[in-house]
Amino acid sequence: PAHFSLQGLVNMLRRMFSPCEEARSSNSRVPAPAHKRAKVANYVVQSCYNVDTKDYEDHTFSGIMFDLHCKDHLPIEFIEIRQVWVRGYLGPMTVWVTPESHTGKQSYKREWKMVHRANHEESMNTLKSLKLDKPLRLKGGQQIGMYVHSGLEGDMGIVYNNKRRRVTHDDPHMRILPGMAHISDEPFSNHGYWGGGAWRWNREFVGRVTYGVKWMLWNPDNRVHKKFPSKFREMILTILMCHRRKGSPLRKIPCVVLYYLFNMLPWDWAENCVSVMSGGSSGKGSGSRGSGSGSGSGSGGSGSSFDGQMGEEGGKLAEDSEDEDWEPEADDMDDFKHYY
Repeated sequence: PAHFSLQGLVNMLRRMFSPCEEARSSNSRVPAPAHKRAKVANYVVQSCYNVDTKDYEDHTFSGIMFDLHCKDHLPIEFIEIRQVWVRGYLGPMTVWVTPESHTGKQSYKREWKMVHRANHEESMNTLKSLKLDKPLRLKGGQQIGMYVHSGLEGDMGIVYNNKRRRVTHDDPHMRILPGMAHISDEPFSNHGYWGGGAWRWNREFVGRVTYGVKWMLWNPDNRVHKKFPSKFREMILTILMCHRRKGSPLRKIPCVVLYYLFNMLPWDWAENCVSVMSGGSSGKGSGSRGSGSGSGSGSGGSGSSFDGQMGEEGGKLAEDSEDEDWEPEADDMDDFKHYY
């Protein structure tokens, strides 16, 4: 942030990582922790996100199948789904999941895994929690099908909607898609309550999904770097350019120590700094510590590729991310000389 002086940063780092010598000296000493950077955060967001879908009270019956998709435009390692909430007369409830999508699997029980089974009291006016036996983890870009079913006889098991849009719910981390309703009190049965078919297309889930997020941590690997918002990428490249500039106090800090510091920053650090300095807000909330829904700008934008900006050696690093102790050579950042 602008209110921190560069010299103050240098003094702080000297206290944290002493003894440290010139980054370019052959006998430079760097503490072991700086060489061992974590790849993912060591926590799952404690203040979980609650996703509520629109509720138009269109229908009630026995079940609803739909897909959930974990987005990958932010540095998400995975989301962890813990509870599903529904309302209706409920009764004997089960929740099932299947890889990729529910499409074409509605009658094949062997393709599904049960993740909740319990009897629930009637809850027609308020949502009732169906806590999963074990949290479900979806990595960035991964999708699953989910099936929520009531074994209660009759047509009042759970509430669901007609399909009104291509996407039922969309937030910075997850997308819920429309699916199909089931009108049989026997899971996966093709025989409907009144005879004939048991499945109704173009229906939407009504309820809530509770989940947490585990975030990636920054590392000098282009596959990771490009997932961070453009302001974060620009911040890193700017600091590295300052580090290369003659006379800069940052030259006193080993590059691997800078990497260690970048690694400890939450993904929206640069976004929050911009917001603080401008006296405004840069989105709906940070999301990195469970405080909101997240605002990140995705992997596009004006930020540039870590491979391209760091030169050939940087590109080699991105291809071989196991080289954790790499430190730039004198000519690694020749691409930046025109800035000086």
